Amino acid sequence: MRSRARGVALLALLALAGAGAATAEAESRSPAPGALAATRPLLLRLRAAGRAEAAVRLTRTDPLSGRTQVVRGRLALELPGLARLDLADGQRLTLREDGGDLLQPAARQLVRAGARSAAGVLAWWAALLDPEGGGFRERKRGAREFVLLREGAAEDEGQRLVQGADGLPERIVVALGAGEQVEYRLSRWRFLRARGRKDFVLEAPAGFEVVEMP
Repeated sequence: MRSRARGVALLALLALAGAGAATAEAESRSPAPGALAATRPLLLRLRAAGRAEAAVRLTRTDPLSGRTQVVRGRLALELPGLARLDLADGQRLTLREDGGDLLQPAARQLVRAGARSAAGVLAWWAALLDPEGGGFRERKRGAREFVLLREGAAEDEGQRLVQGADGLPERIVVALGAGEQVEYRLSRWRFLRARGRKDFVLEAPAGFEVVEMP
């Protein structure tokens, strides 16, 4: 997947990373021994309801120009391995275990990426929804703050995850390198009945170019 597509895709995946204490009902279920504390409650809520949705506020700062860009959108998650992000600027992204789609209205283009092209972000997706932790490790840095790291990664290569008072993801900070940083704020979480895979497959509007990637 091209760098722009991968950057948008990362938002949907990282939104899964934070989580806190589950409800009493969810805690009554036994998590897998290797489950990450940061992701376990979200997994439990998803299993119980079928679908999770949240409002997203993305703030991206360019260290060279000092300019800040803010984009709002809506995130949807379902098991197993389904994510959808609809942004206010018209971009839409879906991720599935076999790849994903990116709709870019400004370019009048729909990019369809297979598992090979989307391997980087799919690795995050698999890890964050894997009840065994997916080969990731975590460090707790406060009462409701975690750093999630790939195995072998340095501390400053992780993603900082801050939980809300209700235990659900509230703030995620991602370092992109060269001083560039993206912050994601998640709010108004709700848990609904699953819609199924068809809601995570995009179709190209009339006049849009379709780009197929392996």
